[in-house]
Order: sequence, then C-alpha cells, then structure tokens
Amino acid sequence: MTSKEKELLKYRFQQRWGQAICVQQWAKEGKNGWTKEGAKGEADIARGYMYAIGDALEASMKQSKATEIVRGWADEAEEKLGASLE
Repeated sequence: MTSKEKELLKYRFQQRWGQAICVQQWAKEGKNGWTKEGAKGEADIARGYMYAIGDALEASMKQSKATEIVRGWADEAEEKLGASLE
C-alpha cells in the first residue's frame, strides 16, 4: 500500500467516524430527524469500518499495529470535533 493510499483510507475513515459522532449528537438533540436507534446504526457502521480498515492495513502493510494506527485516526477525528463516539 502506498502512502497516498494510506492517506486516502485515513481521510475516508475520519469522515465516516466524524459523521457518526455528528449523527449521535443530532440524535441527542432531536435534530435532523435522527433517533438514538439511527445513531447507533451509524456508530456500528463506523466501528465496522474501523475493523475493516485495520484488517486491510495489517494485510497489505504487514503491520501488527494496524488497530493502534486506526484508533489513533479515530482519536484525531474526535479531538477535532471535541466529542467522542459512544
């Protein structure tokens, strides 16, 4: 995997993770028609995405620390938004 491909994975993952955080906040506030159940579904998708990207990194880069890398990306997204995914 090239560094450009890795950056694309990071960008897309952080988009998905951030989207789930926003939906979670909207559901808590009753905004944009989101419910807690809908927010849970978005969070589940984001978590699944985390595992899939971790697996892809581990397979292609032979990195056993892929989970830690992706968790770091999640931490960056959460820090940027000032909220975390529950």
